[in-house]
Amino acid sequence: MGIWRLSIIDSTEIRLPKQLYDWAYISKEYHAVKMHTRLQVVWPDVVFPDKIVPSTGIVGDVETSDFLIEEADSTYLTDRAYPSKDNLMSWQKKKINFLVRLSKSLRLITLEKYTPTNPSIIKDEKVLYGVSDIPLRYVEFLDEKDRQYRILTNRFDLSDAQIMDLYRYRWMIELFFKWIKQHLKLTKIWSTKPQGIWNQMFLALTAYVVTMIVKLQMESCKSPWEFFRLIQTHLYKTVSSFKKALRRKKKSTSKVRQKVPIPDRKNEPNYGKVALVKLKSRDTQERTRAPKLGNY
Repeated sequence: MGIWRLSIIDSTEIRLPKQLYDWAYISKEYHAVKMHTRLQVVWPDVVFPDKIVPSTGIVGDVETSDFLIEEADSTYLTDRAYPSKDNLMSWQKKKINFLVRLSKSLRLITLEKYTPTNPSIIKDEKVLYGVSDIPLRYVEFLDEKDRQYRILTNRFDLSDAQIMDLYRYRWMIELFFKWIKQHLKLTKIWSTKPQGIWNQMFLALTAYVVTMIVKLQMESCKSPWEFFRLIQTHLYKTVSSFKKALRRKKKSTSKVRQKVPIPDRKNEPNYGKVALVKLKSRDTQERTRAPKLGNY
């Protein structure tokens, strides 16, 4: 479709037990952290994460866009949480290609209308928004369940059908989050400290990327989960035994439940330097910390 790189931006939330994670407080019954992720699409069925920004649960997605949307050699695909007016103007100034879903609150001014080339497409227009004087492309379409999607992009070189098909790739990051939570045990917390949670995120994604690299090198047709289990089983065995196992059917394995350690006493948590931290006290007064992010 004439797209060199495609980057999908989104976040996933990891809920934490309120008894052990006062520092992740959101509400009386809800404590959580987030993993804001940039996912690179290599092929239609192959993706990998190349950057994450860990954060406490009340850090909004829109606040992390400057850390994840930063290179001009990629087209960024996001949902409605990211395209604020300030972000859109910043991306246009930096000449960053984007394709984002809009909320109904953003008002558009139509400059020119195009004839849709697909029955699912309702509108294809050149538009302006807010105080911006740089025109953008607006495509509105319906999916198979008649759900409406309002897409804004600066990719005038694509057809309206290509823009519609391209946005559907955003679902790949939802499948990715589901996969790592189920198979890499990202929701099984091993630490009660902030830095321990951040480390677990990085280690889980490292395991995912290493598995994908080896799978591509071996040219295996097994699913990522089957391949990952084989690597775990043959980690300290010979390569020949691993290759032999690739030709066999997978065996069922039992699951081991990991208990969360309970700290003896409560101390001020060390948040490290790799996460965005915004704290919310129980009296609803927010305290904000903004450490300088390290390299990923």
